Amino acid sequence: MRWKVVIGNLGSILKIFGLAFLVPVIPAFYYQEAPVFFGFLPYNAVVFLLMSSLTVTLGIPAKAYGRAEDFHHNEAIVLVSSSWLILALISSLPFFLTFTLSCPIDGFFEAMSGITTTGATVLPFPLEDHPQSILLWRAVLQWIGGMGIIVLSVAILTKLSSGGLSLLEAESPGPSITRLKPKIKETAKILWFLYSLFTLLLFILLLGARVGVYDAVYHSFTTMPTGGFSPHTESVAYFSSVVQWIIIFFMIIAGVNFSLHYQCFIGNPKKMLKNPEFRTYLFIIFGVTIVITLLSVVSSVADISVLDALFQVVSVMTTTGYTTVNFDAWPELFRLFLLLLMFIGGSAGSTGGGIKVLRILLIFKMVKRKLIEFINPRRVMVVRMGDTVVEENTLNTIAMFFVAYVIIFAIGAIIMVGLTGDMISGIAASATSLGNVGPGLGLVASDFRSVPASGRLIMSLFMWIGRLEIFTAVVLFNPSLYKKSKLRNLLSFEIRK
Repeated sequence: MRWKVVIGNLGSILKIFGLAFLVPVIPAFYYQEAPVFFGFLPYNAVVFLLMSSLTVTLGIPAKAYGRAEDFHHNEAIVLVSSSWLILALISSLPFFLTFTLSCPIDGFFEAMSGITTTGATVLPFPLEDHPQSILLWRAVLQWIGGMGIIVLSVAILTKLSSGGLSLLEAESPGPSITRLKPKIKETAKILWFLYSLFTLLLFILLLGARVGVYDAVYHSFTTMPTGGFSPHTESVAYFSSVVQWIIIFFMIIAGVNFSLHYQCFIGNPKKMLKNPEFRTYLFIIFGVTIVITLLSVVSSVADISVLDALFQVVSVMTTTGYTTVNFDAWPELFRLFLLLLMFIGGSAGSTGGGIKVLRILLIFKMVKRKLIEFINPRRVMVVRMGDTVVEENTLNTIAMFFVAYVIIFAIGAIIMVGLTGDMISGIAASATSLGNVGPGLGLVASDFRSVPASGRLIMSLFMWIGRLEIFTAVVLFNPSLYKKSKLRNLLSFEIRK
Protein backbone atom coordinates (compact mmCIF):
# COMPACT_ATOMS: atom_id res chain seq x y z
CA MET A 1 0.00 0.00 0.00
CA ARG A 2 1.55 3.28 -1.14
CA TRP A 3 -0.11 5.74 1.22
CA LYS A 4 1.40 8.77 -0.48
CA VAL A 5 -0.41 7.85 -3.68
CA VAL A 6 -3.71 7.58 -1.79
CA ILE A 7 -3.19 10.85 0.10
CA GLY A 8 -2.04 12.70 -3.01
CA ASN A 9 -5.11 11.79 -4.99
CA LEU A 10 -7.35 12.43 -1.98
CA GLY A 11 -5.91 15.94 -1.96
CA SER A 12 -6.92 16.36 -5.60
CA ILE A 13 -10.47 15.21 -4.78
CA LEU A 14 -10.72 17.65 -1.86
CA LYS A 15 -9.65 20.53 -4.09
CA ILE A 16 -12.37 19.68 -6.59
CA PHE A 17 -15.02 19.08 -3.93
CA GLY A 18 -14.22 22.39 -2.23
CA LEU A 19 -15.70 24.25 -5.18
CA ALA A 20 -19.13 22.71 -4.46
CA PHE A 21 -19.46 24.85 -1.32
CA LEU A 22 -19.62 27.95 -3.52
CA VAL A 23 -23.01 27.03 -5.02
CA PRO A 24 -25.12 27.69 -1.86
CA VAL A 25 -23.47 31.11 -1.55
CA ILE A 26 -25.68 32.30 -4.43
CA PRO A 27 -29.08 31.83 -2.70
CA ALA A 28 -27.60 33.08 0.57
CA PHE A 29 -26.87 36.43 -1.10
CA TYR A 30 -29.96 36.45 -3.33
CA TYR A 31 -32.38 35.87 -0.44
CA GLN A 32 -30.23 37.89 2.00
CA GLU A 33 -30.51 35.17 4.61
CA ALA A 34 -30.44 36.45 8.16
CA PRO A 35 -28.37 37.35 10.04
CA VAL A 36 -26.75 39.87 7.70
CA PHE A 37 -23.50 41.63 8.58
CA PHE A 38 -22.42 45.04 7.29
CA GLY A 39 -25.77 45.37 5.54
CA PHE A 40 -24.96 42.93 2.72
CA LEU A 41 -23.02 39.88 4.00
CA PRO A 42 -25.23 36.92 5.01
CA TYR A 43 -23.85 34.69 7.75
CA ASN A 44 -24.63 31.52 5.76
CA ALA A 45 -22.65 32.85 2.79
CA VAL A 46 -19.65 33.32 5.08
CA VAL A 47 -20.00 29.75 6.35
CA PHE A 48 -19.97 28.26 2.85
CA LEU A 49 -17.13 30.49 1.70
CA LEU A 50 -15.06 29.41 4.71
CA MET A 51 -15.91 25.75 4.09
CA SER A 52 -14.80 26.08 0.48
CA SER A 53 -11.52 27.67 1.55
CA LEU A 54 -10.98 25.08 4.28
CA THR A 55 -11.59 22.10 1.99
CA VAL A 56 -9.35 23.42 -0.78
CA THR A 57 -6.72 24.33 1.81
CA LEU A 58 -6.76 20.77 3.18
CA GLY A 59 -6.42 19.41 -0.35
CA ILE A 60 -3.38 21.48 -1.30
CA PRO A 61 -0.93 20.09 1.32
CA ALA A 62 -2.37 16.59 0.93
CA LYS A 63 -1.65 16.68 -2.79
CA ALA A 64 1.78 18.23 -2.17
CA TYR A 65 2.67 15.58 0.44
CA GLY A 66 1.43 12.67 -1.62
CA ARG A 67 1.96 11.49 -5.15
CA ALA A 68 -0.93 11.87 -7.58
CA GLU A 69 0.04 8.77 -9.53
CA ASP A 70 -1.71 5.77 -11.03
CA PHE A 71 -3.08 3.12 -8.66
CA HIS A 72 -2.87 -0.45 -7.70
CA HIS A 73 -6.34 -1.87 -7.27
CA ASN A 74 -6.19 -2.04 -3.47
CA GLU A 75 -5.14 1.62 -3.34
CA ALA A 76 -8.16 2.55 -5.45
CA ILE A 77 -10.45 0.73 -3.02
CA VAL A 78 -8.98 2.56 -0.01
CA LEU A 79 -9.26 5.92 -1.79
CA VAL A 80 -12.88 5.41 -2.84
CA SER A 81 -14.07 4.03 0.50
CA SER A 82 -12.32 6.64 2.62
CA SER A 83 -13.22 9.52 0.29
CA TRP A 84 -16.95 9.04 0.76
CA LEU A 85 -16.56 8.98 4.56
CA ILE A 86 -14.27 12.02 4.63
CA LEU A 87 -16.45 14.03 2.24
CA ALA A 88 -19.57 13.20 4.26
CA LEU A 89 -17.86 14.40 7.44
CA ILE A 90 -16.75 17.65 5.81
CA SER A 91 -20.18 18.13 4.21
CA SER A 92 -21.88 17.82 7.59
CA LEU A 93 -20.16 20.92 9.01
CA PRO A 94 -22.45 23.54 7.38
CA PHE A 95 -25.46 21.97 9.12
CA PHE A 96 -23.82 22.75 12.51
CA LEU A 97 -22.22 26.06 11.63
CA THR A 98 -25.55 27.44 10.43
CA PHE A 99 -27.32 26.02 13.52
CA THR A 100 -29.68 23.99 11.33
CA LEU A 101 -28.84 20.81 13.26
CA SER A 102 -27.25 20.56 16.68
CA CYS A 103 -26.39 16.86 16.95
CA PRO A 104 -23.18 15.74 15.14
CA ILE A 105 -24.77 12.40 14.27
CA ASP A 106 -27.71 14.20 12.64
CA GLY A 107 -25.36 16.33 10.56
CA PHE A 108 -23.42 13.26 9.46
CA PHE A 109 -26.67 11.44 8.67
CA GLU A 110 -27.98 14.32 6.54
CA ALA A 111 -24.68 14.72 4.68
CA MET A 112 -24.26 10.97 4.10
CA SER A 113 -27.88 10.74 2.95
CA GLY A 114 -27.18 13.52 0.48
CA ILE A 115 -23.89 12.38 -0.97
CA THR A 116 -25.03 8.76 -1.29
CA THR A 117 -28.26 10.02 -2.95
CA THR A 118 -30.39 8.25 -0.34
CA GLY A 119 -32.71 11.15 0.41
CA ALA A 120 -33.60 10.26 4.00
CA THR A 121 -33.68 13.29 6.28
CA VAL A 122 -33.65 14.39 9.91
CA LEU A 123 -34.37 18.06 9.22
CA PRO A 124 -37.35 19.34 11.26
CA PHE A 125 -40.52 20.01 9.29
CA PRO A 126 -41.68 22.20 7.67
CA LEU A 127 -38.68 22.29 5.35
CA GLU A 128 -39.69 25.73 4.11
CA ASP A 129 -38.55 27.18 7.45
CA HIS A 130 -34.90 26.36 6.73
CA PRO A 131 -32.54 28.68 4.82
CA GLN A 132 -32.52 28.23 1.05
CA SER A 133 -28.74 27.90 1.04
CA ILE A 134 -28.79 24.93 3.43
CA LEU A 135 -31.56 23.23 1.46
CA LEU A 136 -29.67 23.77 -1.79
CA TRP A 137 -26.54 22.31 -0.19
CA ARG A 138 -28.41 19.04 0.22
CA ALA A 139 -29.28 19.10 -3.51
CA VAL A 140 -25.69 19.86 -4.50
CA LEU A 141 -24.48 16.89 -2.45
CA GLN A 142 -26.92 14.61 -4.23
CA TRP A 143 -25.99 15.85 -7.69
CA ILE A 144 -22.27 15.34 -7.07
CA GLY A 145 -22.82 11.99 -5.42
CA GLY A 146 -25.13 10.74 -8.19
CA MET A 147 -22.53 10.22 -10.87
CA GLY A 148 -19.79 10.15 -8.28
CA ILE A 149 -17.08 12.51 -7.11
CA ILE A 150 -14.52 9.85 -8.10
CA VAL A 151 -15.84 9.71 -11.67
CA LEU A 152 -15.59 13.50 -11.78
CA SER A 153 -12.02 13.34 -10.48
CA VAL A 154 -11.04 10.71 -13.05
CA ALA A 155 -12.45 12.97 -15.76
CA ILE A 156 -10.26 15.82 -14.51
CA LEU A 157 -7.10 14.00 -13.40
CA THR A 158 -4.84 13.32 -16.37
CA LYS A 159 -2.31 10.78 -15.05
CA LEU A 160 -4.64 7.85 -14.45
CA SER A 161 -4.88 4.90 -16.84
CA SER A 162 -5.49 1.41 -15.46
CA GLY A 163 -5.83 2.87 -11.99
CA GLY A 164 -8.61 5.08 -13.26
CA LEU A 165 -10.56 1.97 -14.27
CA SER A 166 -9.99 0.56 -10.79
CA LEU A 167 -11.44 3.73 -9.30
CA LEU A 168 -14.53 3.56 -11.47
CA GLU A 169 -14.99 -0.15 -10.76
CA ALA A 170 -14.75 0.48 -7.01
CA GLU A 171 -17.30 3.30 -7.12
CA SER A 172 -19.63 2.39 -9.99
CA PRO A 173 -23.21 1.53 -8.96
CA GLY A 174 -23.47 -1.81 -10.74
CA PRO A 175 -21.73 -5.09 -11.54
CA SER A 176 -19.24 -3.64 -14.01
CA ILE A 177 -18.02 -0.46 -15.62
CA THR A 178 -18.31 -0.26 -19.40
CA ARG A 179 -15.55 1.44 -21.35
CA LEU A 180 -17.21 3.89 -23.73
CA LYS A 181 -13.83 5.01 -25.06
CA PRO A 182 -10.36 3.36 -25.07
CA LYS A 183 -9.13 5.86 -22.46
CA ILE A 184 -10.89 5.63 -19.10
CA LYS A 185 -10.61 9.39 -18.70
CA GLU A 186 -12.69 9.86 -21.85
CA THR A 187 -15.29 7.40 -20.51
CA ALA A 188 -15.57 9.43 -17.30
CA LYS A 189 -15.97 12.64 -19.31
CA ILE A 190 -18.76 11.10 -21.40
CA LEU A 191 -20.60 9.91 -18.30
CA TRP A 192 -20.49 13.36 -16.74
CA PHE A 193 -21.43 15.02 -20.04
CA LEU A 194 -24.57 12.88 -20.40
CA TYR A 195 -25.41 13.36 -16.73
CA SER A 196 -25.06 17.15 -17.04
CA LEU A 197 -26.97 17.22 -20.32
CA PHE A 198 -29.97 15.39 -18.83
CA THR A 199 -29.86 17.71 -15.82
CA LEU A 200 -29.92 20.75 -18.09
CA LEU A 201 -32.80 19.34 -20.17
CA LEU A 202 -34.83 18.67 -17.04
CA PHE A 203 -34.14 22.19 -15.79
CA ILE A 204 -35.38 23.71 -19.06
CA LEU A 205 -38.54 21.58 -19.09
CA LEU A 206 -39.32 22.48 -15.48
CA LEU A 207 -38.96 26.16 -16.30
CA GLY A 208 -41.31 25.60 -19.23
CA ALA A 209 -43.81 24.05 -16.80
CA ARG A 210 -43.75 27.32 -14.83
CA VAL A 211 -41.58 26.07 -11.98
CA GLY A 212 -39.49 28.78 -10.31
CA VAL A 213 -35.77 28.95 -11.02
CA TYR A 214 -34.75 27.84 -7.54
CA ASP A 215 -37.14 24.87 -7.54
CA ALA A 216 -36.16 23.95 -11.11
CA VAL A 217 -32.47 23.91 -10.20
CA TYR A 218 -33.14 22.02 -7.00
CA HIS A 219 -35.24 19.23 -8.51
CA SER A 220 -32.93 18.91 -11.51
CA PHE A 221 -30.07 18.38 -9.04
CA THR A 222 -32.01 15.75 -7.09
CA THR A 223 -33.87 13.89 -9.85
CA MET A 224 -30.99 12.83 -12.12
CA PRO A 225 -28.93 11.38 -9.23
CA THR A 226 -32.13 9.62 -8.05
CA GLY A 227 -31.69 11.44 -4.76
CA GLY A 228 -35.16 12.65 -3.83
CA PHE A 229 -34.45 15.66 -1.62
CA SER A 230 -36.96 18.50 -2.04
CA PRO A 231 -37.16 21.96 -0.44
CA HIS A 232 -40.89 21.40 0.10
CA THR A 233 -42.46 19.39 2.90
CA GLU A 234 -45.00 18.05 0.40
CA SER A 235 -42.16 16.88 -1.86
CA VAL A 236 -43.25 16.73 -5.53
CA ALA A 237 -46.93 16.83 -4.52
CA TYR A 238 -46.28 20.57 -4.22
CA PHE A 239 -46.26 20.80 -8.04
CA SER A 240 -48.81 20.27 -10.80
CA SER A 241 -49.44 16.95 -12.53
CA VAL A 242 -47.51 18.21 -15.58
CA VAL A 243 -44.39 18.65 -13.46
CA GLN A 244 -44.91 15.22 -11.93
CA TRP A 245 -45.05 13.59 -15.40
CA ILE A 246 -41.83 15.37 -16.38
CA ILE A 247 -40.08 14.14 -13.24
CA ILE A 248 -41.38 10.58 -13.80
CA PHE A 249 -39.81 10.56 -17.27
CA PHE A 250 -36.43 11.73 -16.01
CA MET A 251 -36.47 9.37 -13.03
CA ILE A 252 -36.90 6.52 -15.51
CA ILE A 253 -34.00 7.90 -17.57
CA ALA A 254 -31.80 8.15 -14.47
CA GLY A 255 -32.51 4.51 -13.62
CA VAL A 256 -31.21 3.29 -17.01
CA ASN A 257 -27.61 2.22 -17.65
CA PHE A 258 -25.78 5.33 -18.90
CA SER A 259 -23.85 3.27 -21.45
CA LEU A 260 -27.23 2.68 -23.17
CA HIS A 261 -27.88 6.42 -23.16
CA TYR A 262 -24.52 6.82 -24.87
CA GLN A 263 -25.53 4.33 -27.55
CA CYS A 264 -28.67 6.38 -28.21
CA PHE A 265 -26.61 9.56 -28.24
CA ILE A 266 -24.34 8.23 -31.01
CA GLY A 267 -27.35 7.04 -33.04
CA ASN A 268 -27.72 3.42 -31.98
CA PRO A 269 -31.05 3.25 -30.08
CA LYS A 270 -31.64 -0.39 -31.10
CA LYS A 271 -28.97 -1.44 -28.61
CA MET A 272 -31.07 -0.02 -25.80
CA LEU A 273 -34.31 -1.56 -27.05
CA LYS A 274 -32.69 -5.00 -27.38
CA ASN A 275 -31.05 -4.86 -23.96
CA PRO A 276 -32.62 -7.52 -21.64
CA GLU A 277 -32.02 -5.49 -18.48
CA PHE A 278 -33.68 -2.39 -19.97
CA ARG A 279 -36.74 -4.36 -21.05
CA THR A 280 -37.00 -6.05 -17.64
CA TYR A 281 -36.60 -2.68 -15.92
CA LEU A 282 -39.54 -1.19 -17.85
CA PHE A 283 -41.60 -4.37 -17.46
CA ILE A 284 -41.30 -4.22 -13.67
CA ILE A 285 -42.16 -0.51 -13.52
CA PHE A 286 -45.25 -0.67 -15.70
CA GLY A 287 -46.27 -4.13 -14.52
CA VAL A 288 -46.37 -3.16 -10.85
CA THR A 289 -48.09 0.13 -11.71
CA ILE A 290 -50.85 -1.69 -13.60
CA VAL A 291 -51.31 -4.25 -10.81
CA ILE A 292 -51.58 -1.57 -8.09
CA THR A 293 -53.98 0.54 -10.18
CA LEU A 294 -56.24 -2.38 -11.12
CA LEU A 295 -56.33 -3.81 -7.60
CA SER A 296 -57.20 -0.41 -6.15
CA VAL A 297 -60.12 -0.13 -8.59
CA VAL A 298 -61.37 -3.71 -8.21
CA SER A 299 -61.03 -3.96 -4.44
CA SER A 300 -61.98 -0.34 -3.68
CA VAL A 301 -59.63 -0.45 -0.68
CA ALA A 302 -57.81 2.66 -1.83
CA ASP A 303 -58.35 5.50 -4.28
CA ILE A 304 -55.07 5.48 -6.19
CA SER A 305 -54.79 7.22 -9.56
CA VAL A 306 -52.59 5.99 -12.37
CA LEU A 307 -50.34 9.02 -11.92
CA ASP A 308 -49.88 8.44 -8.18
CA ALA A 309 -49.26 4.70 -8.67
CA LEU A 310 -46.75 5.23 -11.49
CA PHE A 311 -44.98 8.06 -9.66
CA GLN A 312 -44.46 6.07 -6.46
CA VAL A 313 -43.44 2.90 -8.30
CA VAL A 314 -40.87 4.77 -10.40
CA SER A 315 -39.66 6.79 -7.42
CA VAL A 316 -39.07 3.68 -5.29
CA MET A 317 -37.83 1.46 -8.13
CA THR A 318 -35.21 4.01 -9.15
CA THR A 319 -34.48 4.69 -5.44
CA THR A 320 -35.22 8.40 -5.93
CA GLY A 321 -37.56 8.71 -2.99
CA TYR A 322 -39.86 11.56 -4.02
CA THR A 323 -43.45 11.29 -2.83
CA THR A 324 -46.77 12.63 -4.11
CA VAL A 325 -49.00 10.68 -1.71
CA ASN A 326 -48.64 9.08 1.70
CA PHE A 327 -47.98 5.55 0.42
CA ASP A 328 -47.50 4.38 4.01
CA ALA A 329 -51.31 4.57 4.24
CA TRP A 330 -51.72 2.22 1.27
CA PRO A 331 -52.97 -1.36 1.81
CA GLU A 332 -50.42 -3.88 3.09
CA LEU A 333 -50.10 -5.64 -0.29
CA PHE A 334 -49.23 -2.40 -2.08
CA ARG A 335 -46.67 -1.50 0.57
CA LEU A 336 -45.14 -4.95 0.13
CA PHE A 337 -44.76 -4.26 -3.60
CA LEU A 338 -42.90 -1.04 -2.80
CA LEU A 339 -40.70 -2.79 -0.24
CA LEU A 340 -39.68 -5.38 -2.86
CA LEU A 341 -38.92 -2.60 -5.35
CA MET A 342 -36.54 -1.08 -2.77
CA PHE A 343 -34.48 -4.26 -3.00
CA ILE A 344 -34.49 -4.45 -6.81
CA GLY A 345 -33.44 -0.88 -7.52
CA GLY A 346 -32.38 0.60 -10.86
CA SER A 347 -30.24 -0.72 -13.69
CA ALA A 348 -26.53 -1.44 -13.45
CA GLY A 349 -24.53 1.62 -14.48
CA SER A 350 -27.36 3.99 -13.54
CA THR A 351 -27.50 6.42 -10.64
CA GLY A 352 -30.06 4.19 -8.89
CA GLY A 353 -29.35 2.06 -5.84
CA GLY A 354 -30.55 -1.36 -4.72
CA ILE A 355 -29.37 -4.78 -5.85
CA LYS A 356 -29.85 -3.78 -9.53
CA VAL A 357 -32.09 -5.31 -12.19
CA LEU A 358 -29.16 -6.99 -13.94
CA ARG A 359 -28.20 -8.96 -10.85
CA ILE A 360 -31.82 -9.96 -10.15
CA LEU A 361 -32.21 -11.10 -13.76
CA LEU A 362 -29.03 -13.17 -13.64
CA ILE A 363 -29.99 -14.72 -10.30
CA PHE A 364 -33.25 -15.95 -11.83
CA LYS A 365 -31.31 -17.35 -14.79
CA MET A 366 -28.95 -19.12 -12.40
CA VAL A 367 -31.88 -20.65 -10.51
CA LYS A 368 -33.46 -21.78 -13.78
CA ARG A 369 -30.21 -23.39 -14.88
CA LYS A 370 -29.82 -25.19 -11.57
CA LEU A 371 -33.36 -26.60 -11.79
CA ILE A 372 -32.72 -27.92 -15.30
CA GLU A 373 -29.38 -29.41 -14.27
CA PHE A 374 -31.06 -31.02 -11.27
CA ILE A 375 -33.48 -32.80 -13.61
CA ASN A 376 -30.77 -33.63 -16.17
CA PRO A 377 -27.34 -33.73 -14.42
CA ARG A 378 -25.45 -34.47 -17.64
CA ARG A 379 -26.68 -31.37 -19.40
CA VAL A 380 -24.17 -28.51 -19.54
CA MET A 381 -25.71 -25.05 -19.74
CA VAL A 382 -24.37 -21.53 -19.88
CA VAL A 383 -26.09 -18.38 -18.69
CA ARG A 384 -26.62 -15.74 -21.34
CA MET A 385 -27.54 -12.09 -21.13
CA GLY A 386 -28.87 -11.46 -24.61
CA ASP A 387 -26.15 -12.72 -26.96
CA THR A 388 -23.51 -12.52 -24.26
CA VAL A 389 -22.30 -15.56 -22.33
CA VAL A 390 -21.82 -14.67 -18.68
CA GLU A 391 -18.65 -16.11 -17.15
CA GLU A 392 -18.88 -18.39 -14.14
CA ASN A 393 -16.69 -16.03 -12.14
CA THR A 394 -19.21 -13.27 -12.80
CA LEU A 395 -22.11 -15.46 -11.69
CA ASN A 396 -20.26 -16.48 -8.52
CA THR A 397 -19.59 -12.84 -7.68
CA ILE A 398 -23.25 -11.95 -8.22
CA ALA A 399 -24.34 -14.80 -5.97
CA MET A 400 -21.83 -13.68 -3.34
CA PHE A 401 -23.07 -10.09 -3.59
CA PHE A 402 -26.70 -11.15 -3.23
CA VAL A 403 -25.97 -13.23 -0.14
CA ALA A 404 -23.91 -10.43 1.41
CA TYR A 405 -26.67 -7.91 0.66
CA VAL A 406 -29.33 -10.04 2.32
CA ILE A 407 -27.13 -10.75 5.37
CA ILE A 408 -26.29 -7.07 5.90
CA PHE A 409 -29.95 -6.10 5.43
CA ALA A 410 -31.01 -8.72 7.99
CA ILE A 411 -28.44 -7.48 10.51
CA GLY A 412 -29.64 -3.91 10.01
CA ALA A 413 -33.30 -4.94 10.31
CA ILE A 414 -32.65 -6.77 13.59
CA ILE A 415 -30.81 -3.77 15.01
CA MET A 416 -33.44 -1.28 13.89
CA VAL A 417 -36.37 -3.38 15.12
CA GLY A 418 -34.64 -3.52 18.49
CA LEU A 419 -34.07 0.24 18.54
CA THR A 420 -37.48 1.34 17.24
CA GLY A 421 -39.61 -1.41 18.77
CA ASP A 422 -41.54 -1.70 15.51
CA MET A 423 -40.97 -4.52 13.01
CA ILE A 424 -42.23 -2.75 9.87
CA SER A 425 -40.25 0.40 10.65
CA GLY A 426 -37.07 -1.55 11.40
CA ILE A 427 -37.24 -3.64 8.23
CA ALA A 428 -38.05 -0.61 6.09
CA ALA A 429 -35.26 1.48 7.67
CA SER A 430 -32.66 -1.16 6.86
CA ALA A 431 -33.97 -1.72 3.31
CA THR A 432 -34.28 1.97 2.43
CA SER A 433 -30.83 2.85 3.84
CA LEU A 434 -28.93 -0.04 2.27
CA GLY A 435 -30.76 0.49 -1.05
CA ASN A 436 -30.24 4.28 -0.94
CA VAL A 437 -33.99 4.80 -1.40
CA GLY A 438 -34.85 7.44 1.24
CA PRO A 439 -38.41 7.16 2.53
CA GLY A 440 -39.51 3.96 4.25
CA LEU A 441 -42.56 2.68 6.06
CA GLY A 442 -43.94 3.17 9.55
CA LEU A 443 -41.82 5.45 11.72
CA VAL A 444 -39.43 6.22 8.84
CA ALA A 445 -42.09 6.91 6.19
CA SER A 446 -41.18 10.60 5.97
CA ASP A 447 -38.04 11.11 8.08
CA PHE A 448 -35.68 9.42 10.56
CA ARG A 449 -36.16 11.84 13.48
CA SER A 450 -37.99 9.22 15.54
CA VAL A 451 -35.04 6.81 15.24
CA PRO A 452 -32.54 6.90 18.16
CA ALA A 453 -29.19 8.58 17.51
CA SER A 454 -27.37 5.24 17.52
CA GLY A 455 -29.78 3.97 14.86
CA ARG A 456 -29.21 7.05 12.70
CA LEU A 457 -25.45 6.51 12.90
CA ILE A 458 -25.79 2.84 11.92
CA MET A 459 -28.10 3.71 9.03
CA SER A 460 -25.60 6.35 7.88
CA LEU A 461 -23.02 3.58 7.56
CA PHE A 462 -25.58 1.41 5.75
CA MET A 463 -26.06 4.21 3.20
CA TRP A 464 -22.29 4.27 2.68
CA ILE A 465 -22.12 0.48 2.31
CA GLY A 466 -25.03 0.46 -0.13
CA ARG A 467 -23.65 3.27 -2.29
CA LEU A 468 -20.29 1.52 -2.61
CA GLU A 469 -21.90 -1.79 -3.53
CA ILE A 470 -20.97 -3.54 -0.25
CA PHE A 471 -17.61 -5.08 -1.17
CA THR A 472 -15.74 -1.81 -1.68
CA ALA A 473 -16.88 -0.59 1.74
CA VAL A 474 -16.65 -3.82 3.76
CA VAL A 475 -13.25 -4.87 2.43
CA LEU A 476 -11.81 -1.63 3.84
CA PHE A 477 -11.76 -3.41 7.22
CA ASN A 478 -9.88 -6.44 5.84
CA PRO A 479 -6.18 -6.30 6.89
CA SER A 480 -5.13 -8.16 3.75
CA LEU A 481 -6.23 -5.18 1.67
CA TYR A 482 -3.24 -3.24 2.90
CA LYS A 483 -0.78 -6.02 2.11
CA LYS A 484 -1.80 -7.25 -1.34
CA SER A 485 -1.45 -5.04 -4.38
CA LYS A 486 -4.46 -6.41 -6.24
CA LEU A 487 -7.83 -7.88 -5.28
CA ARG A 488 -9.38 -7.62 -8.72
CA ASN A 489 -10.51 -11.25 -8.85
CA LEU A 490 -12.44 -10.82 -5.60
CA LEU A 491 -13.99 -7.40 -6.07
CA SER A 492 -14.66 -6.84 -9.76
CA PHE A 493 -15.80 -8.72 -12.78
CA GLU A 494 -16.87 -8.29 -16.35
CA ILE A 495 -19.46 -9.83 -18.63
CA ARG A 496 -17.57 -11.00 -21.67
CA LYS A 497 -18.65 -12.30 -25.04
